[in-house]
Amino acid sequence: MRQFGNSAMSVIKIWFVLVCLCISFLSFAQDENYKYVFETVDLLKSPDINENSEEIFPIYNGTYDTMYFVRSYHDSNVGQAKENYNIWYTAKNSSGVWNDEKNLKELNNSHNNAVVGYGLVSNAIFLINSYTSTVIRNNAISASYEKNGKWVKPVPIDLYVDTHHKVYSFFVNRTEDIIMITMYNNLSEGHEDLFVSLKSEDGRWRDPIYLGHDINTEGYETSPFLADDKKTLFFTSNGFGGFGDGDIFMTKRLDDSWTNWSVPENLGSSVNSEKFDGYFSLYENGTYLLASNRLSQYSDIFEGKWKLVEVAEEKADDSVAFLEKAVEKETISFPENLSILFDFNSAKFSNDKYQSKLNEAVNFLKENSNVGLVIEGNTDKVGDEIYNLVLSHKRATGVANYLKSKLSDSDKNRVMIMPNGEVNATNDQEKSRVVVVKFILLNNN
Repeated sequence: MRQFGNSAMSVIKIWFVLVCLCISFLSFAQDENYKYVFETVDLLKSPDINENSEEIFPIYNGTYDTMYFVRSYHDSNVGQAKENYNIWYTAKNSSGVWNDEKNLKELNNSHNNAVVGYGLVSNAIFLINSYTSTVIRNNAISASYEKNGKWVKPVPIDLYVDTHHKVYSFFVNRTEDIIMITMYNNLSEGHEDLFVSLKSEDGRWRDPIYLGHDINTEGYETSPFLADDKKTLFFTSNGFGGFGDGDIFMTKRLDDSWTNWSVPENLGSSVNSEKFDGYFSLYENGTYLLASNRLSQYSDIFEGKWKLVEVAEEKADDSVAFLEKAVEKETISFPENLSILFDFNSAKFSNDKYQSKLNEAVNFLKENSNVGLVIEGNTDKVGDEIYNLVLSHKRATGVANYLKSKLSDSDKNRVMIMPNGEVNATNDQEKSRVVVVKFILLNNN
């Protein structure tokens, strides 16, 4: 069971957590001179929690003496449907040895339950579902706090999740001000995609932001994990190719927005397998956790080691030097960006009016395999902000679909969509209602 001390010990523990948090920010806040190196992942042996059931979503508390995870298809689960998710946990005793795992019954019910974040600010755990009797139960997220050694009834978080499918997931970062979301709605290209909700200064959660098509695909993106630098994002996807059914990828936020990301990087064969790999989490004690069904019918929890390596210390070989020179000499003269005007409150555009220019863009892509197109949708500021975001997506999608219809299947993924909503709107309503077709140089390394 979890350990509890007197008030003096609680103060010490709080300071310990704050120091750990500061250290973690320094650890993760690295620039391009550093890269992550992941050692080979192995089946988790301590704590010994893998059984003949499904174990997923491992997550540590702030001091690494408690691990929460999700278990299904287990005889001790709450509820009649054994495939439903239940929260389990294991905690270290006073000697530092892991106790047997236990079902966290006060937080489990007949629906799916999971811990999706551990907060260091309030020592809260964050949970899927609202634990209410309303119809929004399954599209919600809640928080619970410890009192007298027990987790109190979860309190729903005021965040509207507009998902059209039952498949969705959350992750709440340790400073409790960012919620990563995967879900499917009108903005999604295929299956569930990545979104983010940010906490405003007044404590309210803002409407989810679509993270864009740099990291969302026509496949699925799921089980996000945001590092403590608030820029490095890990997630599972089957839309970028890889080793198996779903691989774990890493990407970096390139600016202060949440729509500009580096090309997702597959974590490689040391981490990923030919089966599904997901529910990744990474900690400043040098360990990372994930769940995978690579060894059995059901998923188990695996553990590996990671470190940051200074790239500047690595000796560049001749092939790298040659590649750098080749890239430096490469120049491409891009055509001018194409602006397509839309009528007020309309997502229809005239193919005939812009057909010549769009076909020129298609031909340019066919002639240059390292060039892509970003289709930016925009609206004016008339009307609701969310409505305008959806409208900008529809406008960009219409143009993108026309371009894709002229391309082979292998080239269609070079056409990307970025719905901006009314972000770029000016006092000139007509100029605000344009879709901009931009040419970009792709990183094909």
